[in-house]
Amino acid sequence: MLPLFRHLGVAAFGKVRPTATRLTRSLIGGAVAGIFGLTAYVALLLALGFYLSAELGAVYAALIVALLTAVCAVIVLMVVQGMNKATERRAEARQRAARSRLPDPMTLQMLAGVPAMMRGRSLLTTAAIAALVFGVAKMQGVGRDDHDD
Repeated sequence: MLPLFRHLGVAAFGKVRPTATRLTRSLIGGAVAGIFGLTAYVALLLALGFYLSAELGAVYAALIVALLTAVCAVIVLMVVQGMNKATERRAEARQRAARSRLPDPMTLQMLAGVPAMMRGRSLLTTAAIAALVFGVAKMQGVGRDDHDD
């Protein structure tokens, strides 16, 4: 029985090891790129500070660099907040769509009785279950044409 589940898992989800290897590679590459990006950012701030200190003085240069950094931080926070809101709206829309696809409570109650009907395993029981499934499918709109010819 265990080999059957293993084969079904591989068929349903594919191999896990290549995905894990790819994810690890992406994480390491992202970390290295982040370190290089942070180094470039610090070098840019230092160069800007040196340039402005020669033009305006050390105190004003430090204030300008701090102000620019704070403005960039606020912009990044606003962008991330907007992205989070959009993600929440998409998740809520998916949940609403999933709830609308659920069968009504009466159908769920009828489907709950299917295992008890399967205990008899007679031809009549099989026909009754087939009729129940057909009725539920038609109530859900399976096989319905929405276009007029």
